[in-house]
Amino acid sequence: MFRNFFILVGLLFSFSLKADLNYNGVVSKVYISDAAYTKKISYDDPIYLNRIFQWKENDIKTNIYSGEKIETCLSYKINKFVVNFDDILNKKMAKNNNEILTTKSFDIDIKQSINQIDIFCPNINRTWTLFEKNANEYLIINTYDSILEIKRMEHQSIEPSFSCSIAKKLSENLICQNIYLSELDRSIHDIYYNIKKYYGYNNDQKAFKEIYSNQKKFIKKRDLCKDENCLMDIMYKHAYELHEYMPLVTPY
Repeated sequence: MFRNFFILVGLLFSFSLKADLNYNGVVSKVYISDAAYTKKISYDDPIYLNRIFQWKENDIKTNIYSGEKIETCLSYKINKFVVNFDDILNKKMAKNNNEILTTKSFDIDIKQSINQIDIFCPNINRTWTLFEKNANEYLIINTYDSILEIKRMEHQSIEPSFSCSIAKKLSENLICQNIYLSELDRSIHDIYYNIKKYYGYNNDQKAFKEIYSNQKKFIKKRDLCKDENCLMDIMYKHAYELHEYMPLVTPY
């Protein structure tokens, strides 16, 4: 009898946790550490901003953990427990024993004791980890020098870099109909804008000319696509190629 009672309590807890975390989230901020070593991404880097985390009762769909594809986690299992976030930072992100990381290193305002949520995905044999910043925001350790913040989406869509109300091309309409393509289009636009702004500030239009030419070629190639898979492949590839030219903007 008692055994059945504890099983029931466990099932109710698991169901409650899934129900509480059933939401659509978007990467709203990229934190990087103040360590002085060479970085590969920048503060609030557009290559990560607006990535999506769709959490439903029975599955999770996201493009956060993989840079090249959308992953789906089916029949997931959750393990939730309290951790000291500074300890986690030093365990997972410190480059060596002499480096001491804290939330201040990333300028993150959170309590030290927070919930770690491990999500095991049996269909892809992977475990995704979130840290619960508050009821609507979660943190993901992304690289050795960056942390992503996921925030509950206020709307169920992401606006691409152009107005969908005047979209005429097939490629544009496909982008407007797919939240992941809309996010990718926004990222490409913001990366390109950062590069353009940087070269303009440094009065180096000659060096920017090649980037401008490649961007025009990309748009022509993108507009030849007839389906979402074609767009996803071309846009992902271009986003990462373009990102190589983006200047690193750090908070120090």
